[in-house]
Amino acid sequence: MRKYLLFEKYARTVVLTGILLLSVFISATAQEMIQVSGTITARDNNTTLPGANVLQQGTTNGTVTDVNGKFTISVPSNSKLVFSFIGYLTQEVDVSNRTTINITLETDLTTLEEVVVVGYGVVKRSDVTGSVVSLKKDELTPGANINVQQSLQGRVAGVQVIQRTGEPGSTMDVRVRGVSSIAAGNDPLYVIDGMPVNNTAPVGSSGVNGVANNPNVRSPMNSINPADIESIEILKDASATAIYGARGSNGVIIITTKKGNTGGLKVSYNVQYGISKRSNKLDLLTGEEYRDVLNGIIDAGGGVAGERVTNEVVNVDWQEELSRTGTLRTHDLNFSGGKDNTKYYVSLGFFGQEGVLKASGSDRYSLRVNIENSVPQKYAFGVNINASYMHDQFNAVGTGVNENGGALYSAIYYDPTYPVYDANGNYNRSPFFPTTIDHPLAMIDGQYSNSDNYRTFASMYGEYFLMKGLSAKVRVAGDFNTTRRNSWVDPTTIIGRGTGGTAQINAGTVNYYMGEGTLNFNRDFGSDHAINAVLGTTYEHFGSNSIFVRGQGYTAPDLTYDAIGSGNTALNAIGSGRQSAVIVSFLGRVNYTLKNKYLITASFRADGSSRFGPNNRFGYFPAIAAAWKIHEEGFLSGTTFIDELKLRASYGSIGNQNIANYIYFATYGAVSSGPVFNGTRSTLFQPSRLANPDLKWEAANQADIGVDFSFYERRISGSVEYYLRNTSDLLLDLPKPLSTGFGSQTVNIGGMRNSGIDLTLNGDVIRNKNFTWNLGTVLSTVRNRVTSLGPLQQIFVGGVGFIANPGIIKVGESIASYYGYRVIGVWQTDDDFTGWSTAIRPGDLKFEDLDGNKVIDANDRQILGKPLPDYTYGITNTFKYKNATLSIFFEGAQGGSLLNAVAVDSYFPVSFRRNRLADLYLNRWTPENPTNEYPSFINPTSQGQQLVNSKTVEDASYLRLQSIQLNYNFNLKKGPFTSIQAFVTAQNLFTLTNYTGIDPAVSSTGADYIKIDYSAYPMTRNLLFGLNFQL
Repeated sequence: MRKYLLFEKYARTVVLTGILLLSVFISATAQEMIQVSGTITARDNNTTLPGANVLQQGTTNGTVTDVNGKFTISVPSNSKLVFSFIGYLTQEVDVSNRTTINITLETDLTTLEEVVVVGYGVVKRSDVTGSVVSLKKDELTPGANINVQQSLQGRVAGVQVIQRTGEPGSTMDVRVRGVSSIAAGNDPLYVIDGMPVNNTAPVGSSGVNGVANNPNVRSPMNSINPADIESIEILKDASATAIYGARGSNGVIIITTKKGNTGGLKVSYNVQYGISKRSNKLDLLTGEEYRDVLNGIIDAGGGVAGERVTNEVVNVDWQEELSRTGTLRTHDLNFSGGKDNTKYYVSLGFFGQEGVLKASGSDRYSLRVNIENSVPQKYAFGVNINASYMHDQFNAVGTGVNENGGALYSAIYYDPTYPVYDANGNYNRSPFFPTTIDHPLAMIDGQYSNSDNYRTFASMYGEYFLMKGLSAKVRVAGDFNTTRRNSWVDPTTIIGRGTGGTAQINAGTVNYYMGEGTLNFNRDFGSDHAINAVLGTTYEHFGSNSIFVRGQGYTAPDLTYDAIGSGNTALNAIGSGRQSAVIVSFLGRVNYTLKNKYLITASFRADGSSRFGPNNRFGYFPAIAAAWKIHEEGFLSGTTFIDELKLRASYGSIGNQNIANYIYFATYGAVSSGPVFNGTRSTLFQPSRLANPDLKWEAANQADIGVDFSFYERRISGSVEYYLRNTSDLLLDLPKPLSTGFGSQTVNIGGMRNSGIDLTLNGDVIRNKNFTWNLGTVLSTVRNRVTSLGPLQQIFVGGVGFIANPGIIKVGESIASYYGYRVIGVWQTDDDFTGWSTAIRPGDLKFEDLDGNKVIDANDRQILGKPLPDYTYGITNTFKYKNATLSIFFEGAQGGSLLNAVAVDSYFPVSFRRNRLADLYLNRWTPENPTNEYPSFINPTSQGQQLVNSKTVEDASYLRLQSIQLNYNFNLKKGPFTSIQAFVTAQNLFTLTNYTGIDPAVSSTGADYIKIDYSAYPMTRNLLFGLNFQL
């Protein structure tokens, strides 16, 4: 009994002690409640998130953020907070006794319903019925894009971006699903914030009468600062582009710029600096090789005996003499915010690029202002202004000799055994080129040009809601683009000697005005029916004027073009021009959705253009599309791995009106063959062009069928689609009988077909809390065929320099296929020469004799290749680990060809003492080296000049590591900055190709559908470092 009482006493003591200790612990814990404050922002746009949820894990203790995204909550110091917001990934964070916690939420792609901008409106991505690709700002490789077009390169299926050269500011060709026109252009329509952009350059590219100017037109899109872009939508099929009618046949690229968001002032500053080196240079003969090769050819009976190279030579690399390390500099500062119903965005930008060749570069200064005021379902009003100033410095580049030549062409051509300077420090000019090719550095110093461009986009809109779901909207906009280009040829240069110096000013202005009015309807009728419709009209006016002034014979050449009238007034020349055009349009579109499963889109546009004849001034462009959301069907309700499965199809008509003004008019020209009055022959005006009142649009009918899909919580997503586009009524110059007195007349007679497959595939190879690896691939095929040329059999195109018309347009073939002679080997000593020309010797090229007459002539030409590749592709690997992101991007093309005009010069040199490609001559045929690959070059014209042949038309397939970018985000808890992002980017790291020229993607000259590499400005390899500050 006593033991039991002792035990009971002991137990009671233990229990009481435990209760006391527990009470103390609970009391101590309760005393560790702290107040936590912070701000929640979105990673994708760095804006605050009002109404985001903040919850203490495992409890009902929570709060929401205010209008500025800020929160305050009292929680235990060792608790865990859960942050969530619709459309973003939830985050769990340990408090760990902190009183300030700032959170950045990532976009949740599995739940977000993305909005896509289409013509004259927006739709949910899941409701798109046409072929539309949307790129958001985070997908545009931030900080690494020099211009808008570059951001599309290799990233969109069905879109090919061709960088003609590596010259700062040079234009880039964008082709949506191939080439569909011969004479009316193949550029897509750009629409910026609802305003179609007139991309006509105010000043042409080439010089006039001996002024060496730059053949590469500056792209008008250079005036857009890529840092201001919020999203880019590419409309590819007729259903999506028909709403733009006669301007939509080559695709439409819609650019939406950044706007303000409600909340306090947000400031962002981006700075980057980079260096550039030429990525490649031509492998030419060195001084010693040049001496041995040329003297060897002379010893073998070829060449010019009086042009033997002396034994003692120097070794000058003229390409290096012109080169330097270029720089890239960017500063972007923007302010955004909003209060109540008003939002604003203001940005200031500077971009400067110093070229890798001397005397070349480009600077851009930009300003953008966007202000919007709106009350939902009542009204909206907005103003958008973009102003830019660009200064370009042009390197003297070109092809051929004299005024057509350029410094780079001279560097490739020039004798490598001559020192750069003579004993007196002057340029050491070769006596073998006294009147043809100048010293490369003399051209850099004495032949140059620059330009100043001022451009302003301005638009203003007002929208008023007449009733629920119905609004009326009016937009007025203008695009004002002015350029002045100055050119100077110094009298110390070869070309300037004969003129006493030449100065020239080309100035021009292109203005565009637009007014449009639309009625917009968007309403759901119960849960089964929804209608989104637009009805409107537009008026567009295009105007331009230009003037050029040229002077020659300057006694004070230091004044150059700044005193253009100080030369010999008898040699002055002046010219000017003015033109305009108008388009009036009526448009409509209806999107109908049934039970969120079945979608139909119908659109129509009527365009009337002053550019066409009075008998065919209006064109009509209908389109229809349908889509079926298969994943919404009940029979797939038990299938958990399908997130989206949508089948869509479309058909429509689109047009092309991108031709010069007044072509349908009869015109008259002045000739100096009039009657003689008082001993002087008078000027006579006579008809120079035959009128065509029936001239009309180029028209295209396009059909598409495609599937959009995503599986396993969007770990795998993409689309695949097939398209077929038939273009008719192509504008061509039809030769007329001599009896008419006219050479040709512009008529609608041609036809062309494009078909292909666009594939987009994205997959999260790894996706977990701290690490993701996303693999994205785009692949595009295009098959182009000319289907009709009317009564014409063929058209030869693309001549440059002394290479006449290397391309042929022929029914059944791809447009502008290379047409020339196929090399089947080299004539060998033991070959049978019977019946062949006695001029042919062992070591000469052997061409395929198609007609078997043992004479190589024009009848032996054949198709050697085509400029358009069979397919293009892009591969992006993106790795994210916590706050670090690594992106690796490859792009390439397969199956296209390129005419290497530098190789043409080496096979058929116009001057014996010019330099040549090393591989050809170091491995040339000799009796001791009877190769079947390269000729002896002793007698290159024994069978004529077969300039375009299977040696000079090369395979241009390539795979390029286009960029590697590493980003790191510092999420700061203290200080004035909410975040700092650091990045390093390397561009154009290497290219795998069999092409022997400067780069397989260049197109330095020629029409936009034929590629020719002729002393192209070299591509660059860039290394950039940058910082982005947010506060």
